[in-house]
Amino acid sequence: MNYVYDHFRNILGKEYEYSGLEIAYNIYTKVQRTETEISVFLNKFCNGFNSRPSKRIANPTKTIADPLVLDILKNRIKDLSDNEIRLIGVGHKVAMGAENIIGLILEEYIHSKLIRFGWTSCWGNCIKAVDFCSTTGSLLQVKNKSNTENSSSNKIRQNTEIIKWYRFNANTGKTNWQLLNDITRVNNLLTEKDFQEFALTLIKNNPKALCIANDDAQFLLHYVKTD
Repeated sequence: MNYVYDHFRNILGKEYEYSGLEIAYNIYTKVQRTETEISVFLNKFCNGFNSRPSKRIANPTKTIADPLVLDILKNRIKDLSDNEIRLIGVGHKVAMGAENIIGLILEEYIHSKLIRFGWTSCWGNCIKAVDFCSTTGSLLQVKNKSNTENSSSNKIRQNTEIIKWYRFNANTGKTNWQLLNDITRVNNLLTEKDFQEFALTLIKNNPKALCIANDDAQFLLHYVKTD
């Protein structure tokens, strides 16, 4: 299987060390794997790494909003105009797109900070139920908010615990970085301020990471400027 691994190492090229492939590969292959399983793992990892938020071009959402939601709002708050109802709908769709990408940016931020300490993102969901792994064999699940669901799997293999961490407490509004610093043993390296700066810089440098339809953007801009 060395030739398969070397093939993907060549694909990553200069970014091989930064990607963390070797760390994740060593964790994944601690359990005996078939040639097919390893090929799938390597494909998922490389595709996930190459489409991380700082590099990705997001596709338009194919989800169709339920029109009943806005009809209910219009009947509940009767003084809202049709344009104001549409503004709520478009604003909600755009905001949800931004919220959905925060989790992806969070994983890239953590990876960028921890790779030099022997931690890597398990890009592309290449290891089931695990978001990060380390050279020491530690496994970690990461959530952006405390009220979002993780995988129901608690173990990747027998007698291997997966540590769980979330950034934002949905009940209190507080963040939880100190715990992650403790888990990864990096003192106070990871902070909310640093993460927010990372996220905003990423979107500035790669606005295509978040897809906003031109019609939606123009409507929002027009409504705000003419309000």
